Amino acid sequence: MEYHSLAEREKRSVALSSIAGAVVITSLKLVVGLSTASLGILSEAMHSGLDLIAAIITFFAIRFSAVPADTSHTYGHGKIENFSALIETLLLLVTCFWIISEAIDRLLHHTREIEVNFWSFFVIVASIAVDYSRSKALMKAARKHRSQALEADALHFRTDIWSSSVVLVGLMLTLLSFTVADSVAAIVVALIVVYVSISLGKRTIDDLLDRAPAGVERRILEVVRGVEGVRDVEQIRVRNSGPRMFVNLRIGIRRMTPFQLADGLVHRVEAALHAAIPDADILIHPEPVETADETMAEKIKLMMSEEGLIAHDVQVFKVNGKSQVEFQLEFDQEDFLRVHEAVTKIENRIKAALPDIGLVVIHIEDSREKVVESVDITRGSEALISRVRDVVMGAPHVHGCTILSVLDAGGKFYLSMNIQVDKDLTLEEVHEVSTSVENRIMVELPEIKSVQIHPEPSEWPPRNPRKQ
Repeated sequence: MEYHSLAEREKRSVALSSIAGAVVITSLKLVVGLSTASLGILSEAMHSGLDLIAAIITFFAIRFSAVPADTSHTYGHGKIENFSALIETLLLLVTCFWIISEAIDRLLHHTREIEVNFWSFFVIVASIAVDYSRSKALMKAARKHRSQALEADALHFRTDIWSSSVVLVGLMLTLLSFTVADSVAAIVVALIVVYVSISLGKRTIDDLLDRAPAGVERRILEVVRGVEGVRDVEQIRVRNSGPRMFVNLRIGIRRMTPFQLADGLVHRVEAALHAAIPDADILIHPEPVETADETMAEKIKLMMSEEGLIAHDVQVFKVNGKSQVEFQLEFDQEDFLRVHEAVTKIENRIKAALPDIGLVVIHIEDSREKVVESVDITRGSEALISRVRDVVMGAPHVHGCTILSVLDAGGKFYLSMNIQVDKDLTLEEVHEVSTSVENRIMVELPEIKSVQIHPEPSEWPPRNPRKQ
């Protein structure tokens, strides 16, 4: 916030100095032009008047560009700058047509005598010097703060240098008795201003009609496609509102991407765009897209999530060229007939969506969340714990067992435990060991309702402490 405050003060200071310079030069040109009847100098006074108006518009544009959006102007107030520039352009064009008309009348009828004196040259030379210093200061600030308003103002004052140079040549030729030189210079200046005004007006109308700046869409595509994880880019929308650019786009991401990772990807895309287009207001909408690397298990999990169900332990088997799919599905209702009907519909849907599947086997589970009233009997269950340890230690690859808790819920026991297994086993092998231990306990100790097993890696054989 402190940096932005300093930047705003510096930009305002440059804009105010530009206004002060324009006031002085415009006044001098107007006084000298009227006293000498030089149409060239008067046209330059009109041009400098435009510089003054542009400097004032720039000052207020900088001031209001920092005002945040509100409920009535959700994109901010930047369009005020564009609308004011359009009015300025129309007024300037009317002025230019008057200058051209007056110059042509003087060329045809020689109705006015022009007085060329010291002040005629002084005001033009002074104008060139002031315009050069202003354009240099404005361009430096524009590059430092990436301000399009200041940059446009700087370019505008540069054209004033060229037009003043044309008038200066016209005054010199007038001294050499080329009486038409002043009118010709006025026409040249007016044509230069018309060209600048038409260019400014075109840009202003483009911004008012929300035309996307040339080349921006291609640049956005290059930046976004360079971010890892983006699968597609579509519907890019870009609009300018004063000095600020608004970018809205949709990106395609792998539809199996977890929400947290998808959110992180969106932030990476936004950061990349901010690096390429500083101070842009960026809105990104992620769209899930199907990708060629999706597995059959992922497709099934996605289909179940669309039904509001949770599928886990999905296994796919290849049998005689066809796939057989087995998985567990959680339901939160007790009505078996309704669950069975739902499972039948799910099986048919999977076969229709994935023709390669020949058989679907669904294991039904109760997913209802419930709190079981229980009593911790771990301390008084030495005999039960001893029997559990005997069963567990008889399983292959198990080298240790720690009972965490034994809970009694109405005569049904819930057991939680750690087991130590070979550290070199694969995750699949560890799962098989845990399942084997669980089955052994459930068979040999039927009073145990549920077993929760947490496997841990162990050193086996144990290292010799004397060799450590």
